[in-house]
This record gives sequence, structure tokens and C-alpha cells, in this order.
Amino acid sequence: MKFARTALIAAALLSLAGAQSASAQQIILQIGSTAPVNSPWDLGLKKLAAEWSRVSGGRVRMVFPKSVSSASQEDLIQKMKFTLDGAVLDTTGLGFIENDVYFLSMPSVIRNDAEYDKAMAAAEPLIRRKLADRYELVATAKGGWIRFFSNQQIRTPEDLRKVRMGVNRNMESMTKLMQSIGVRTVKADSSSTLLQFNSGALDAMYSSPLFVGALWSQYKRVVSHMTPFSVSPFFGAILVNKRSWDKVPESLRPALRESAERVCKEIGAEAVRLEEEAIAAMKGGGLVVPPYSAEDAAAWDALYADKIKNVVVEWYSPEFTAAIYASMGR
Repeated sequence: MKFARTALIAAALLSLAGAQSASAQQIILQIGSTAPVNSPWDLGLKKLAAEWSRVSGGRVRMVFPKSVSSASQEDLIQKMKFTLDGAVLDTTGLGFIENDVYFLSMPSVIRNDAEYDKAMAAAEPLIRRKLADRYELVATAKGGWIRFFSNQQIRTPEDLRKVRMGVNRNMESMTKLMQSIGVRTVKADSSSTLLQFNSGALDAMYSSPLFVGALWSQYKRVVSHMTPFSVSPFFGAILVNKRSWDKVPESLRPALRESAERVCKEIGAEAVRLEEEAIAAMKGGGLVVPPYSAEDAAAWDALYADKIKNVVVEWYSPEFTAAIYASMGR
């Protein structure tokens, strides 16, 4: 009897030790995200967290601290050096880390969905290699297309030269590009554009229809027009810093990447669907989208192509720009 009790105690201790060992092996990745609640990114990330827990057998957990939900892209990058294991960054944030990323958001570089898919297939391996000493680029997701929103019609290049364009304070290349084609630029960001429109400092901005649509009750007082053409694509990416990614067992990494890529495709598809709905809703609420001819499209391509190839390409690495153009057959 005494022996039996001893055996039971020993078994219990072994079981406890095993549980503690399994717990010690669990990897919790704190990922900074500023995605709005119930947005495609917010819902997609929650799904991805569940997927990573499932495919890793509970060994890898992804959590999203609420304390950084209102942080800027720069703040997220800074926090990845100390407290965060990773972050979801948009095109601007990725450009802070690797300048070549901005090239993908230059007007007319990528002109449609088919070109986007080809360009990103070429860009991702290059970006991953450039970041490899600091970050793991887990996956990217399409966020939609940027448009010009304005208080007057912008249908032709000449129309663009008549407005004061708000340009992101951190995108010097876009500022230089706009100025090189005769556009008056005003430094702006998402938190200041409404005030600048109201004060008369701005006539136009470039933004996502999803963003403007979410705030349409406010923007409709100062914005009357949207361009019929897309200016450039934007996208987001999940980055994990190298020291945290190295803690993930190598055997689990392929499955984690695969599930991230799959969920990010779903995020992109949902973002495109919601963008179409947002545009339809804004048009129903008074937004004007002027007609657009083949001649108009050719004029924009000619305007940008000259500057992109003769000026903007100088701001990015030849290897990167050549690979992107080659992927699209240019």
C-alpha cells in the first residue's frame, strides 16, 4: 500500500513536471497592431492567432497588447526594439525600415490588380532578404488602392496642378514627385487633414476609400470629388523581430508562414470588397467621380512615367526597381 501511494505521488510529480515543461516551451509573441476594431485586419489577425495556436499545438501564441492600439508606425517600430516581438505595419511603416518599399507606392508604378500580384511576388523575396538581419517578414496583405480626394475635380494632370495637395510628412519622395510635376504640396497626415481642409490650407489629399468612407460624415463637408483612377496600391505586413522569430522552433516555421499567407489573402480580398462598398456608399452620399477616358489614362501614365524613370528611380536601389519593372513586363 505504501509502495502504491509512493508510485502515485511520483506519477503526479512527473505529470506536473511535464506540464511545467510544456508551459515553459510556450512562445508568446506580442504583436503591435493599430487595426480598427472589426476591420479586415483586426478580424484577420484574430483568426491568425487562433491558427498559429492550432498548427503549433498551442506552443506559439500571438497576442495584441491594447496599450499600443493608438501608437504611430514609428512608435511600433521603436517598441519592437524593446517590448514588442513584432508589429503589423502599413506601407509607410515598412518604408521607415526599408526605403525601397516606397517605390511600390509611387503613382503609375503598379497600375492594376494583375500588376500588383506580379510586383509583390517579385518584391517580397527582395524585401525579406533586405530585412533578414533584423526581422522576419511573415506575410503581406493587400489593403486596397489609394485615390485622390478633393474639393474640386481632378480628372487630368492639369487639374492636379490647380490644387494644394496634402502629402504625408514622412514621404519625402512623394513630396518631391508632386513638386516635380508642378503640384503645390502641404505637409499633412491622417490626423490633420480635416482641420486643413476646413481652414482652406488643403484642396486635395491621397487616401484609402476605406479610411475616408469610415469618416464620411465628417469628410463630406469638405470633400466633394474622388478620382476615377487609382493612384497606387497600399498594403500591410506582419513583421516579427529576429530575436523573437529565432525562438520559434524551425520545424514550426513553414506551417506558421503558410497559415499567415492564407489568412492575409483573405484579409486582402475582404479589404477590396469593403473598399467597393465604401465607394458606393460615398457616391450615394454625394461624392462625385468624374468620367475617365483612355486619353486621360494615357496622359497620367505619360506624366508619371517620365518622372518615375528619370527622377524617382534614383531614390531607390536599381536591383529593386529593375526587378519590379521586369515582373510586370516593362
